[in-house]
Amino acid sequence: AYQDPELLLEVDTRIYGDPAPHADGFAAVEAFEPYIAAHLAAGGRLHDITRHMLGLFGGRPGSRRFRRRLATEGVLPGADLTVLRAAVDDVRRTARRDAA
Repeated sequence: AYQDPELLLEVDTRIYGDPAPHADGFAAVEAFEPYIAAHLAAGGRLHDITRHMLGLFGGRPGSRRFRRRLATEGVLPGADLTVLRAAVDDVRRTARRDAA
């Protein structure tokens, strides 16, 4: 699951028949933003959290760019949610481009 975190979105559906808590990794990241914002406001670093998200979009087009942005910009002092949002947008843009 660490290498394919989106797999965890299916657990409740497969085991209990409950709806997935989030439609996909994009929705999960969006739902996680308030927690990340609180962590940053308390003096935490973005990388404290995003290092666990590096495999989130593994295997998808744009995943390498996602990881690279988080690993280079996300570790800088003062990195905030704009870095995470840009990394997620990298995956979205690549998916749209490949679908066209």
